[in-house]
Amino acid sequence: MRAVVLRRYGGPDALVVEEVPDPVAGPGQALVEVAVAGITFVETQVRADRGPRRADLPAILGNGVAGTVLAVGEGVDDGLIGTRVVTTLGGYGGYAELAVAAAPDLIPVPGGLSAEAAVALLADGRTAVGLMRAAAPRPGEWV
Repeated sequence: MRAVVLRRYGGPDALVVEEVPDPVAGPGQALVEVAVAGITFVETQVRADRGPRRADLPAILGNGVAGTVLAVGEGVDDGLIGTRVVTTLGGYGGYAELAVAAAPDLIPVPGGLSAEAAVALLADGRTAVGLMRAAAPRPGEWV
């Protein structure tokens, strides 16, 4: 499969497309064909070696993805195969054609919602909900 690999820290030019082995879903995991991978500010900082964590190189960055379940590992309902999902990957593995995710982290994407919108809601939507809960606006207040 093709993946965007970080072999050195730096700007966007540090990311290169390479052929890498296909990942395999292990127990409790699902293999997702990635349609959309989100890019977050934190990932740009990790790429530049200025982030909250240091990536072990080479690395395939990417936390949030949307796509279709292609296969499942042991202990995972094979009824998930063919399901459109959005999921987090723990910060790595999303900038690729295929990604392995923990089955409990899979969120079905409803019909009518694009993969792009699903990935945006996964990161930025979660942030917006958290901010609204923290602000605790009352009825009639503008935020």
